[in-house]
Amino acid sequence: MRQIYFCSLLLLCPLMTLAQEAKFKLAPYVNATTSIKEGLIEAGPEMSWDKVEKGKSFMLRPVIRLPLTNKSENVLQIDRFTSTWKSVLSAQFTRDKTQAVGRISRHSLTGQVEYGYANYKYYPGGNSNVEISNGENSYAFEIKYAGFFSKGESGAKQFSPQFRLRYAYDWKAAAEASVLNAPNPGGFLTITNIVVEAPSARPVFSPAFSLQIYPGKGNFSYAPTIYYDFTGNKGDNGPFGNLNRLRLESWIFFYPAVKDSPNVKIGISPFLSLRTKGADSFNKAEYGGMITLKFGTTFLQFL
Repeated sequence: MRQIYFCSLLLLCPLMTLAQEAKFKLAPYVNATTSIKEGLIEAGPEMSWDKVEKGKSFMLRPVIRLPLTNKSENVLQIDRFTSTWKSVLSAQFTRDKTQAVGRISRHSLTGQVEYGYANYKYYPGGNSNVEISNGENSYAFEIKYAGFFSKGESGAKQFSPQFRLRYAYDWKAAAEASVLNAPNPGGFLTITNIVVEAPSARPVFSPAFSLQIYPGKGNFSYAPTIYYDFTGNKGDNGPFGNLNRLRLESWIFFYPAVKDSPNVKIGISPFLSLRTKGADSFNKAEYGGMITLKFGTTFLQFL
């Protein structure tokens, strides 16, 4: 009974994600930025130009993304030998139609390109003396829209519809396998966990939509969100030939300080994931919960 209860708790809260972002002004139009998201660190300059009188702004952000840890060392490595880096170039255009009085209306469009390189080692046939090392290139493209609408008066409701289209072709290492070693001089058998298969890549196309809602008062906002992931076959560039999954989330965000520091928020959401096509190692219907703690985001930013 205790084991069933413990497994139920794991299903309800399988994921906790921490995110933190910091900016440092270097020049009138340039900031140095660093952020930590899901075990990855991003660092680079952020260049922005604003035309306040016309309600227009443009931002360009080239950054390098690296993992904070690897299997052997709890250390960040940034040099020309780093084999797990990824470069990201994003550009954002914002049009603010808000007048001195009346409704608030703002639209933002972001485009992003990612490129990365990683080196993978594996041992075909389970022979630890025969090592093969492959370097593979991964890439992704993303387009994102975010709007913000409100009546522009105290206590008015705030709405932020957000939509995203993302295509990614990412290489991943195969899972480790347990290989039985030859008996040692004492006659004992040992097992070694090594990767025996080559890395693989599956193309993924992922549209997503979220509607962020703040009722105008209190410390909570709400965000129903939907994802639909298309996954292609190994080695193909097209993402529509293999697996489809629908994912539904319903976030509730708590803001410890709405007025003074609204960029700190704590979120919790149940989720339901449904396989609508193909087969994978998960059940047709998966459910659970997620918790997130975010710093440095705008009030209703999500996707």
